[in-house]
Amino acid sequence: MSDAIAIVPHHAITAAWLSSALARKGIDATVSAFTVESVGTGQLGETKRFFLRYQGTPPAHAPATLVGKFPSDNAVAAKSGKEMGFYRSEVMFYRELAHRAVIRTPAVYVAEIDPDSGDFALLFEDMAPAKAGDHMQGCTVEDARRALSEAAKLHAATWNDAALERQPWLYVPPGAQGFYTTELVESSWDYFALTYGAQMDPAVMQVCERFVRVHAAWNAPRAAPKCFSHNDFRVDNMLFGGERICVVDWQTSAYLGTGMDVAYFLGSAFDRDTRRATERDLLRDYHAELLARGVQDYSFEHLLADYRHYSFAVLVVAIAATVIVKKTERGDRLFMKMVTDGAYQAIDNDAVDGLPPLA
Repeated sequence: MSDAIAIVPHHAITAAWLSSALARKGIDATVSAFTVESVGTGQLGETKRFFLRYQGTPPAHAPATLVGKFPSDNAVAAKSGKEMGFYRSEVMFYRELAHRAVIRTPAVYVAEIDPDSGDFALLFEDMAPAKAGDHMQGCTVEDARRALSEAAKLHAATWNDAALERQPWLYVPPGAQGFYTTELVESSWDYFALTYGAQMDPAVMQVCERFVRVHAAWNAPRAAPKCFSHNDFRVDNMLFGGERICVVDWQTSAYLGTGMDVAYFLGSAFDRDTRRATERDLLRDYHAELLARGVQDYSFEHLLADYRHYSFAVLVVAIAATVIVKKTERGDRLFMKMVTDGAYQAIDNDAVDGLPPLA
């Protein structure tokens, strides 16, 4: 790759900047003009699709469209993305790991971040006509099986990878889950309970209250095995329609204890009855693929223990998100659904019984 390209906000992108990005990928083409549309809900960042027009006849492999990701226009979300390391984690995944992670991700044209300001620019292959999933609708059991197959590819490729763990760019959380401190979880829970509590199932609120009180102990470091995980592995962050599901939005990715992604995903991929009827079979398929890809000394019982532990991780993310990302009507519904689904998942798998005792 050539010298770093200038990091500019989405509204300052020019035809010359896009031409430079193409040149970095060996595409000799000059962008003469372009139009832009927004993609997704943009709670932590701004995602844009660029429709390119070229000067003269471009090479056959010159893209008609590209997708870019940039800091949020919302001050609260941008501050969270920079100070909590979300932007850095995503950029570094695409710079350093995506090419060997086996999981399907978009090809990258630009992945740059300013270490001082936290501003960044990402430019990707446009995966259209694949469509983004909708967390509020979930997915089919077969799509869930395909998603977990992608997760198994990523996890097996980075399983107990000592060389990877020594990389200076890699985020290795000090505890079971990265980014979210107990202080943030407790203060966010006060806001969540006050704002959303009256609309929630009392059983869900009881689980959350119990969990928040022992979050510090639950978040203790996990022993090996460990692997690189997406950590927001849910339908909203997947593109469906191709031969393989494509996974995007790597802002909370990190190297941590096993079981995180499968628990996080299955907790909200379906309605409660469908999850209860299918989760063990889907977990067995995921486990079988891990073993087929070379993972050793990891029993299905160990996976189930990890699954139970990480069924609470989605509560952390959703509760904290109510105060660290841009507030939207869909976001409110999303966070309530995530918390509800995660609490039911913990109840149905007896995970609440496995929480650390109250002090």
